[in-house]
Amino acid sequence: MNARPGLRLVAVGAALIVRLKGALAAPTPWCLRAVGGRAAIVLAYVAGFWIALPWLLWHAGAWFDARLPAWLDPWPAGWVVTGSGAALMAASMLALRLHGHGLPVSALPPPRLVVRGPYRHVRHPVYLGFHLVVVGTGLVAGSAGLALVVGVAFLPCWIGYALVEERGLRRRFGAAYRSYQRQVGLLPRLDVYRVAHVLARALLPVRVEGPGRVPRRGAAVLVANHVCYADPVFLQCTTWRRIHFLATAEAFRGGAMAWAMRRTSAIPLRRYRVDPAAYREMLRRLEQGALVGIFVEGERSVLGSYQGTLPHVARMLQRLAVPVIPLGISGNYEAGPRWAERLRVRCVRVRIGTPIIFGDDRPAIAIDRAVTALLDVDPQTALLKGFDLAKLGRVLWRCPSCLDEAGWRPGELRCDACGARWFETAQGRLLGPGGDAHGMTLAELARPVWQADERGPLEVAARGGYERSVTGPTEPLATLGDGRLVVSSIAVSFGNLSIPLASLRTTSTERADTLQLATASAMWQFRLHDGSVFRLQRAIDRWRGTRNLDATS
Repeated sequence: MNARPGLRLVAVGAALIVRLKGALAAPTPWCLRAVGGRAAIVLAYVAGFWIALPWLLWHAGAWFDARLPAWLDPWPAGWVVTGSGAALMAASMLALRLHGHGLPVSALPPPRLVVRGPYRHVRHPVYLGFHLVVVGTGLVAGSAGLALVVGVAFLPCWIGYALVEERGLRRRFGAAYRSYQRQVGLLPRLDVYRVAHVLARALLPVRVEGPGRVPRRGAAVLVANHVCYADPVFLQCTTWRRIHFLATAEAFRGGAMAWAMRRTSAIPLRRYRVDPAAYREMLRRLEQGALVGIFVEGERSVLGSYQGTLPHVARMLQRLAVPVIPLGISGNYEAGPRWAERLRVRCVRVRIGTPIIFGDDRPAIAIDRAVTALLDVDPQTALLKGFDLAKLGRVLWRCPSCLDEAGWRPGELRCDACGARWFETAQGRLLGPGGDAHGMTLAELARPVWQADERGPLEVAARGGYERSVTGPTEPLATLGDGRLVVSSIAVSFGNLSIPLASLRTTSTERADTLQLATASAMWQFRLHDGSVFRLQRAIDRWRGTRNLDATS
């Protein structure tokens, strides 16, 4: 049978609803004000959306039932769908009233943005709940027209209406609502954070000491050391609350990683410059009572030693009117040293301290003292067995004894030039010629290598890219292609590109193979095909007169 009249009935009804809502959003007529403006508007909404619309949908379903060749038997389990939808609507309306001090009526909107209750999981739970009630009612009544035809057709109708409604919400709440849109989907979506959280608690041997020191509710900031990719996962094991981590913007540039990061409530941070957008976003979430996680060293430590809090991060934390709670993660270097680019399951201990009291000392000193007091040892050790030891050349690019490069064999920890050789102990320490009987940590062994002066330009093969706008949205980098990257005491050169060292504001590294350089108005990245990115960063910082403290302190 021809179903066009039924579809036309649904379309006409939807158009009438839109007209009704537009009329109610206009200035209240004098006749409504005469009988009580607010009450009249609420009554009109009840009549239009809770009486007229259900009646219309029910009759549209009955119309299709009379013409469809298929039918459904009444399904009592449909009451579960109907009940779930009704509960979702009730909880959503209660959240709007308690936290937004308003009503679920666009003409009488809540003056406050609500991100609690069902609104943490879906942006329009009232509409979604109503949709579930429609489908569930059709299943209970055995109406294929209502459950299958009208239910399917109604979904794009309310989604389209919600998208139109969100234009007004963005005007009313501005950046706060745009931030909310990025965190929460229009429909329920996979919560990568919760999936990772549950898997981490079930599979990883993480021991947490002092879990009661993490507030169960209210805004707070967790600060911790950082040596491993999995450090955010280790911190997730400390609390069932969602932690909003500040994460490098490079993880948001595209692909599967960006898709996952946008579903973990992470805040993208451009680490190569002061990023006011990231800090504003962090403040917005703290105002909403969120728990924020910050790795105060900035980059992951390469050699397992604590690098110290970045000064501008310490000053920002001191000014926050929320508790700043220190955490020390031990065993994470054993789980995955940065230079190795590999993770393995190891026992990790997370100690949680009491909130930091910022006194007369510099804020960075207060944070460093609190974090290091919670670490088992500093620097940490890691058993080298099981890793590709050739990658040790990224942190030991010359012999630690004679500083020769030509005869150094990092994969064997020996030098042909001077005959020096190192052996690993069961505790992950390294025994060598004339050394301590207990051996050295990798950080201690690397110290003379990292402190040695570089002579002449350094040249490596690399693939280059640059950011189109350092202030715009995080997008994939524009490519510069493959070439030779040359670093000298005057400039960094790549093909026709030449970046004077005097113009650089920051140098940083991504992963274990990418050099990131930034001036006041531009940023470039060079992914190395060979050589050590940490050596290049070290040389540039020395020639610029700055210093990377990892492995030298």
